[in-house]
Amino acid sequence: MENKKAIKVEPLNFYSNDMTLTKDQLVHNHLKLTYQKNLVSDLDQKHKTWAKEDAAS
Repeated sequence: MENKKAIKVEPLNFYSNDMTLTKDQLVHNHLKLTYQKNLVSDLDQKHKTWAKEDAAS
């Protein structure tokens, strides 16, 4: 009797062997990510300040 639950699944390949990134591209992406994180933290700080101002008035 054949086991129908045993299904062969090929492992997922998340990486391409054909794609390469230069060091400049990696540095550029890292700088963009750092800039975005700074914007989010600045916005978070502004929201906290605005909340305090609204609570005081």
